[in-house]
Amino acid sequence: MLSLSRPIGRFTFLCLIGIVHLLSVIMRFRIPGQNVTVRMFHPVETVDTQYNIVDCGIEQEDGSIDSIAVGGSFSYAKSLMAAMDRKKDEQRAEAANNAAPAA
Repeated sequence: MLSLSRPIGRFTFLCLIGIVHLLSVIMRFRIPGQNVTVRMFHPVETVDTQYNIVDCGIEQEDGSIDSIAVGGSFSYAKSLMAAMDRKKDEQRAEAANNAAPAA
């Protein structure tokens, strides 16, 4: 039986974090010996800013693209990443204050 009140599992948490990280980094690379470029999590421009839409696929040499688009708000994952960024910034600031020479 599926329980929605159960805490999020470690694997699911890491998957969400991984998705957000990949969304923040555009991955695009060529396959050696081929005339195609692989596009991973390339942002799709939309007029609705509520959702982030990305596509994954192959771009041919002539500019045509075979891809699949995935969308979502990813708000929970974004909030987790923002909290991690704030914590890291606080740690850096504290380290900088501790390393500063006393006047």
